[in-house]
Amino acid sequence: MIMLFYLLNIHSKSLYILQLWKNKTIFNDSKECYIILRERSGRLGNRLFMFASAYGLSLQHSCQLYIDRNIIDELQKSFRINLTNLLSKSQLDNITSITKIYNHCSFIPNLLHSNKSYSIELSGFWQVHKYFLDHMEQIREQLRFKQSILDRVKNFLEKNINKNVSTSVGIHIRRGDFLRVRRVSSNKYIFNAMSHFLIKYHSVIFIIVSDDKNYCRKTFGQNKNVLVTPDSFSAADDLATLTLCKHTIL
Repeated sequence: MIMLFYLLNIHSKSLYILQLWKNKTIFNDSKECYIILRERSGRLGNRLFMFASAYGLSLQHSCQLYIDRNIIDELQKSFRINLTNLLSKSQLDNITSITKIYNHCSFIPNLLHSNKSYSIELSGFWQVHKYFLDHMEQIREQLRFKQSILDRVKNFLEKNINKNVSTSVGIHIRRGDFLRVRRVSSNKYIFNAMSHFLIKYHSVIFIIVSDDKNYCRKTFGQNKNVLVTPDSFSAADDLATLTLCKHTIL
């Protein structure tokens, strides 16, 4: 009940802010527009979505893009981001009217109108692929893993998997804060999904990434065909591991 109230409240807040946005008369006849990303909420997954949504919206509507330097620096530790022509901090300071739009994983149609002038700042959670669906190749180009990460992950996989014999299946198990909101997948779900791949491919190696690796080793690691990535792996290392697997269980 509390969770339902929370979700409804968030949804209402998003709709209310959207209505305020529609009612604001901040447009003029020039065709300048700005997409701004300064917020660093959530963990790696959400930050990647925020980056992709901001970049996708700027490409879709030919807007100038500002991304806070701290966000770029953080992502560049793991990805080969090489954006050019970003707005500078001094240019951002000269923008007189910025509308912050809070979102909670919803797609807001007609968010931008390409024949208007406006400045919007993304806030909250923009985990909706429709904001960058038409620019996937540009997103992929920016979010290529650094070679050091790929080398580390490939070395781990090559030591533990014979690709000519076994099919690799990555498993992502999110626990941590999800335990508080009861969104964690049951062990039965994971074991059933594993059985599906064993029936289909017979020889399978499962590679588990998680924010609770000790739990995963105790629960699933007793099987010889199950690997859990090392504790030394970062979130980006784990993500890269999943991308190199043939299949994925989420």
